[in-house]
Amino acid sequence: MHKNFYLALLGIAIGGIGFGLITPVTVTLLEQNKAPAAVIGTITMIGYLSVVFFSRTAGVLIDKMGVRKILTLGLFIWSIGALAHVFWYIYPLLYFVKFLMGIGGTMIFVSTEVVINFYSNRSNRGRNINLYAVLLSIGIAVGSILIWTVKIEKWFPFVISSFIMLMVFLIQLLYFEEIRINKEQKQIERMSLIKMPLISLFTAALYGLFESSIIVVIPMFGLRNHFSVNQISYLMTSFVAGGIVLLYIVGYLSDIMNRKRLLLLIVMLLSLLIIFPTVNSNFLFLLFIFFVIGGIVPALYTIGLSYTIEKVENKFIAQANGYFIMMYGIGTIVGPVFGALLVDFNTRYGYWSCASLLCVLFLILFSKK
Repeated sequence: MHKNFYLALLGIAIGGIGFGLITPVTVTLLEQNKAPAAVIGTITMIGYLSVVFFSRTAGVLIDKMGVRKILTLGLFIWSIGALAHVFWYIYPLLYFVKFLMGIGGTMIFVSTEVVINFYSNRSNRGRNINLYAVLLSIGIAVGSILIWTVKIEKWFPFVISSFIMLMVFLIQLLYFEEIRINKEQKQIERMSLIKMPLISLFTAALYGLFESSIIVVIPMFGLRNHFSVNQISYLMTSFVAGGIVLLYIVGYLSDIMNRKRLLLLIVMLLSLLIIFPTVNSNFLFLLFIFFVIGGIVPALYTIGLSYTIEKVENKFIAQANGYFIMMYGIGTIVGPVFGALLVDFNTRYGYWSCASLLCVLFLILFSKK
């Protein structure tokens, strides 16, 4: 396998530490500062809004300029945005910073996923995408463990995140070799949205909603159930660790099973599991439940992306990744506000019951022949 493949895996694993640290710390600080639930939700949402606006453009820019330029630019922008979080208490500025980081994050994810798909084929794409997701989850888990650093100084976690991403930027800048997806084409052909499989679009949106809402819901749910900051850190880490343990197994299954059927099976399991936090709020019970849910939720993304790349033409890989992330971004826009307001409405039942209902509706829509 080409060294770019391993550099992409290394970069996303190290960068995941920053991803896993910034948002939970921001939500925790805002909740402790007694910010309204709507403010907490919209500040988290604004970062994902830029994903929707910029993901389509990122795919086109990769086709025109190559992967290396877009990847390194995204890493640099994200690093600057992370450092600017030291001014988290200035809410208007925080909205702008979140939007800026969303642009950088979009460049990072589209670029690295293009690299993984570029060096994969039908026989190993599922495993490679899930290996990518597992390494990202490991990084996020490490970041979640570091949430406690907010006790040192409120600005300290943001400096850590910025420094980590700056290291990744330097590694990619020095060692990454350029990739051009459409080097033989003088004129880049645009892919229309209607060429994307419908289930892929809905899967990406559903994953985005769950991923962005759960990282808001767990700190709010934990604090309102009188858990400490350390316990919330453990709950977040447990959620991420589930993906580390289970995702690669799911990737193996996606290479030997019908991916659409596997996707429907994953959604059915999630519809059952995600209702369990309403049954018992015991800390150890929640650790286990979030671990299992954490192994299921990321599979929506990885299996959905594998299915998408399988169904589109090779020349559209970058743009299909862009569309997939765009739909993921649409889900993430809804997720933080959706989660925060539902927890505010009913701490125990509001979010989890509605999330289960969404899974059931997805099954009804796509289980038909």
